[in-house]
Amino acid sequence: MKYLLTILFASFITISFGAKLPAGFKKCNLKQLSSHMCLPQAIENAIKQMDRPIKKLGLVGLEPLVIPSLIVDAGSQILHTQQIYKNMKMSGFNETSCSKAEFNYTTKTLNLECVVPRFLMEFLYEINGKFLMISVYGKGTGWTVFFDNHLELSFQFGEYEKKGKTYFNILHQHLNMRPKDIDFRLENLFDGDEEMSDRVQKIAKENILDVYDDVKSGYEEAFGKVFAYIFEEILGKVPIDDIFD
Repeated sequence: MKYLLTILFASFITISFGAKLPAGFKKCNLKQLSSHMCLPQAIENAIKQMDRPIKKLGLVGLEPLVIPSLIVDAGSQILHTQQIYKNMKMSGFNETSCSKAEFNYTTKTLNLECVVPRFLMEFLYEINGKFLMISVYGKGTGWTVFFDNHLELSFQFGEYEKKGKTYFNILHQHLNMRPKDIDFRLENLFDGDEEMSDRVQKIAKENILDVYDDVKSGYEEAFGKVFAYIFEEILGKVPIDDIFD
């Protein structure tokens, strides 16, 4: 397992089955989903609105989204250390733009291509292992920014009945995430040895996309779960009949 992701759902939502999409949410005609740009625009519109509380759906704003615990396992080439994150705050979802969204009602699959211009993570971290041949260790505060993230997301849906209404749920998700650049800073690396910390972090930044590729699958699994959670915030409350025209 490349990640351990824990989300405390109760801190974000109040269950509200049978709700209707608020008036500001764009809806698409089910028969025309593959012939125009309605669905990409509708998904983009919904994500942007979730940066603030939506009382009608019982949603607290998800900007930032707080992840209590996230663990990414060591890579095999460069970053030979488990990355432990706590109290992570993720922001930037509301700037997501989608160029493609294909939904097949027969197979109940959704394929998306989206871009998140600036995705920020702020966290407490702990590492103890090796970067290349250098022993690295430390724990403290830190941040990471992913720039111009190209996302290819796919979801497999199921259906279930609740109080006489039919809802979608996500059975499986897959994410391919390709950032153009990444910046980061870890405080208190090497237990506060600033000279060593600056030297090693400089090397990592100069090779940051190679470092990312080494642990890419772990981040993709974790962030795929995050995006699935965001989608299910609506899917779990709005019946299928009210999602489409």
